[in-house]
Amino acid sequence: MTRHAGQQASRKNLFTTRRHPVLRWGILTIGLASLGAGIGKVSEPTSQPNDPLSPANQLITITLAPDPALIPADQEPALAATLPEVEPAAENAPQGETIDVVVEKGTTLSKIFANLDLPAHELDQIIKLGNDTLKLTRLRPGESITFNLSDAHELQRLSYALGHDRTLHVVRGEDGTFKSEIEEHPLEYRQTLGSGTIRSSFYQAAVDAGLPPDMVLRLADIFGWKINFLTDIQEGDRFSILYETVYKDGKPVTTGDILAASFVNNGKLFQAVRYTDKEGNTTYYTPDGKSLKRGFLRYPVEFSRISSRFSNARMHPILHEVRAHKGVDFAAPTGTPIHAVADGKVSFQGWKGGYGKVVMIQHDGTYSTVYGHMSRFEPTLREGARVKQGQVIGYVGATGYATGPHLHYEFRINGVHRDPLSVALPEAQPIPANERARFLAESAQILAQMNRLEREAQTASIESRDEPPQR
Repeated sequence: MTRHAGQQASRKNLFTTRRHPVLRWGILTIGLASLGAGIGKVSEPTSQPNDPLSPANQLITITLAPDPALIPADQEPALAATLPEVEPAAENAPQGETIDVVVEKGTTLSKIFANLDLPAHELDQIIKLGNDTLKLTRLRPGESITFNLSDAHELQRLSYALGHDRTLHVVRGEDGTFKSEIEEHPLEYRQTLGSGTIRSSFYQAAVDAGLPPDMVLRLADIFGWKINFLTDIQEGDRFSILYETVYKDGKPVTTGDILAASFVNNGKLFQAVRYTDKEGNTTYYTPDGKSLKRGFLRYPVEFSRISSRFSNARMHPILHEVRAHKGVDFAAPTGTPIHAVADGKVSFQGWKGGYGKVVMIQHDGTYSTVYGHMSRFEPTLREGARVKQGQVIGYVGATGYATGPHLHYEFRINGVHRDPLSVALPEAQPIPANERARFLAESAQILAQMNRLEREAQTASIESRDEPPQR
C-alpha cells in the first residue's frame, strides 16, 4: 500500500503502530505413521464463514506423499491410489494488513481513522452501534486497538480490550454494515502470599517480597486506622498479605483483592480479613469481628511527602511571619484527586482568601474538614451536596497562598483545629450480629490458609539455605 511521506510523518506524531502481514502461506501437514507420531486437531475458527480474514479462508492445505521407501511393496499400489493430487498454491491468495495502534496522549479514534485513510462515515456507524462502542470515544494513552484491513484497504474488523476479561470486536458483515461483538475471556484467580521484614522502608520491603507497588497503598489503607504508616513503622516490623493473582490464558495479568493480612508493628500483631456481607458490602475486619473501616480516612489524597505539619508557630513561606499552621500540607502533583475523608455535606465551595479554591465539609454536629489550594473542583460537586467517604471532591493545585502544588488539609472537632495525623478518629461499627456466625467461619478458613502458606514459605526458605553451594 503506497502512502505519501507527509501522511506517514503525521501518523507517527499521533500513535505508534505495529504491523504484521496477514497469514498468507499454507500449513504443511505430514503423517509419520511409521514413527507413531500424532498431530493434534486445530480448533475450529470462531470467525464468520465468509470473513476474508478467517484462517479457514486463508489456509491452503497441502498433503505430501509419504516416502516410497517406507511403504511396503504389497501396499504401495493401494496407498498410491488413495493419495490426493497436490493442488498448486493459489496465486491470488487474500492479502491484507493487520495494524496495532498504541494510543498516545491526545489521540482520538477520529484521528486514527483519518491517518489510516479510513472513511469517517464508517466511524460514525461504529460509534452508533451502542454503549460498548461508545467506549471508543474515551481512549486512554497506552491502550491498543487492532485494525484488520482487506487487500482493498477496507476495515474488516476492529478489536479493543474493555478489560482483562472482555474484548470488543466490530466486524463488517456481508452487506457492508458493521456489528459489535463482545468476546469473554475466562480468568483464573489464584491465592498468592507475599511477606517480608522491614529493613529500610515498608515500600522497599514490599518490592523485595515481589508485591506490586499499589499493594503498599492498599495495605496502608486497610491498617491505616490502627497504624500510622508515616510515623509508626520501625525496622524489624513484619507483614504478610494473602491476595488474589488474576491469570488469563495461564499468565498473570493483574492482582485482585487482598483476602487477609497481618502486620507486626513494634511487637504488636494486627490482622485483617476481607468479608462481604449478604447485601454485597465489603469491609475488612479483625478476626473477632471489629471493623477496620475508619469513620474517617486518615489521608484524603495520595501524596509523595508531607511538606508542612500541624504547628502552632510556623514561618509562613509567603507572608514571612510566624503563624500557626492549623493543618497538614500533602505535596502531590497538580491534578491529583482529593477525596472526602468521610460522609458529609458540602458547607462551602469556592474561593476563600489564602485557601484559594477550597471545599469545606460538615460531617455531623461534631466533625468538619477543610481542603484548600485546589486547582479545580469536581464538576458534579455543589455546595449543599451530600458526599460519600472516598468520593472525589476536587484536584490538587496551588491556588491562594501556596508556593507549589499541594493539599492543605484541616480536621476540626467542634470547630477546634486538631492535628489530622494524630487525632483519634471514631471507629466504624463491628460485624452485625446476624452476620457474625458466617463471618467467623469464613475468617477462620482464610486465616488458616494464610498460616499454611506462611509455613510452606518458611520451610522452603530454610531448605534453600541448607542446600550446598553449586560448583
